[in-house]
Amino acid sequence: MPVTRERKQELLNEYKEQIAKSQAVVVAEYRALTVPQLQNLRRALRSANARFVVAKKTLMALALTETGHPVPEQAMVGPVGFAFLGDDIAAGAKVLRDFAKEMGDNFTIRGAVLGQTVLDAAGAVALADLPTREVQLAQLLGALAAPLTTLVGMITAPHRDLIGLLQARIDKEGGAAAAA
Repeated sequence: MPVTRERKQELLNEYKEQIAKSQAVVVAEYRALTVPQLQNLRRALRSANARFVVAKKTLMALALTETGHPVPEQAMVGPVGFAFLGDDIAAGAKVLRDFAKEMGDNFTIRGAVLGQTVLDAAGAVALADLPTREVQLAQLLGALAAPLTTLVGMITAPHRDLIGLLQARIDKEGGAAAAA
């Protein structure tokens, strides 16, 4: 049954909305996957705030173009699906990478669009090696706290040194009094 023009417009609007909410769009080729396998992928991606859809390549290319993103032409060959990765790009990319390892030749990451950059397959897989959002926040917090820790150490150093000198003097005097 052919898709009506109205339905195509609805799908186009849905894809544009997903692209606008996504940090990256990964293109993956799928072959001979069963419905339960795709459901497992979607479920795993949902936990990473990501989404996988099988879409007409022409509609997705139009949605990417209309949202101001480049179209990864070299990746859009064969039966492909699209993963919309949310705020935590690494988490969604790790799910896709692990699924591709599990499925072998039946699921292959072909490329990605990250902002205004088109990534090849290796670049798309490399997204999984990025630190997760939580790790990035922890690294940022550590970078912000390091100067403050140093400042506190510098402020307390004279007091610490004075206490050390007084304690040494007490030990010396106490040691001399005990010997006499």
